[in-house]
Amino acid sequence: MRIYLTQEQAEARHIRKTQYVSCDEAFLDCRLPGSMPKENYSIIGPGVTQSASQVVNLKEPHGFNIGAAAMPHGVTNNLHIHFTSEVFICTRGEWLLRWGPRGEEGEYVLKAGDIVCLPTWIFRGFTNVGPDDGWLFSCLGGDDTGGVIWSPDIMGQANETGLYLADDNQLIDRRAGQTLPPGLNWMAPFPAEEVARLRKVSPQEMRGRVTTAEDRAFSSHALLDACLPGHASQLAPVIGYGITQDRNQRPRVQDPQGFSIEWMRLPPGQEAGPFQISQKMVVICIHGSVRVAFNEDGSSVVDLREQDTLSIPGEAWRRFANASGSDVELLLICAGDERKRPRFAEAIKASVGACGVALDASDYLCRTELMPSTSHWLK
Repeated sequence: MRIYLTQEQAEARHIRKTQYVSCDEAFLDCRLPGSMPKENYSIIGPGVTQSASQVVNLKEPHGFNIGAAAMPHGVTNNLHIHFTSEVFICTRGEWLLRWGPRGEEGEYVLKAGDIVCLPTWIFRGFTNVGPDDGWLFSCLGGDDTGGVIWSPDIMGQANETGLYLADDNQLIDRRAGQTLPPGLNWMAPFPAEEVARLRKVSPQEMRGRVTTAEDRAFSSHALLDACLPGHASQLAPVIGYGITQDRNQRPRVQDPQGFSIEWMRLPPGQEAGPFQISQKMVVICIHGSVRVAFNEDGSSVVDLREQDTLSIPGEAWRRFANASGSDVELLLICAGDERKRPRFAEAIKASVGACGVALDASDYLCRTELMPSTSHWLK
């Protein structure tokens, strides 16, 4: 299958940091003392906000949602439950994560470079304990995340500020004269007996779901083309099995989330690709700048700066090239729990074959001399 992106189409899928639009009343707790002001961003996917005023940059379903949160030092996002996976990616500052019905089961301070994959069906919240310009990207599983359940205490306090929830998770501002839409009921507080039945997560278990900068295990032979001059890319899986072709790599979080996340590092002057995969991919540029060329001929190009995001359709050809004088670090987020299997251009396959590198029957890298003569790679 061939997907051709025009320059206009490629640029429409590039969302610059300057294009993110915040909503300061995105969720039920937005008027509580200690919980304002805060900014909520919905960047890619149908969105998870409870407010009709939230701007979503690219609403196209991807199988997951990309958003972000920012708020001054000391401001809190209160305890709530998600039904699908929630991942926080800390790019700036320090954030105190806490969990449990009253936040009593554990705490962890996220720092720049940390990624945490939170279990479903537990109460969680976070506070900015660093500088005012802290930033958290988020990734939530599914196109329909099922909404948000708030702590009963938080729901009661929010009602006193005039904010209520309909049972479809729609935010209703009764102070502003809004009323319950026909056919809906007010959302009831989460039952106390069900709170008691929720799973408990120890600090040790949660630490195992955090990948710090020190925890990353990069492979310098994770992609077929990495043996070629000028193609020295590196990958470090974080959540699920992404695009790595190194059979020895294992993600820190292996239980299914509906998507995979991995780091890509490109030293100065290096690139990766061109290749294609079947699944949709979102790229977040964390450090440096990268040039992404689409189509087999590289005819459409976008330049990602720090904090930019880019959506890439399944089957589209893409090539990533370091466009700065220092290491580039990207996050690659791909739909689906299955392994993604990159398919490289024929010119790349021919070049790596001359270097004695091939793919085995599982699409993992191996030495050509170890392959049986019946291998499709050698035919």
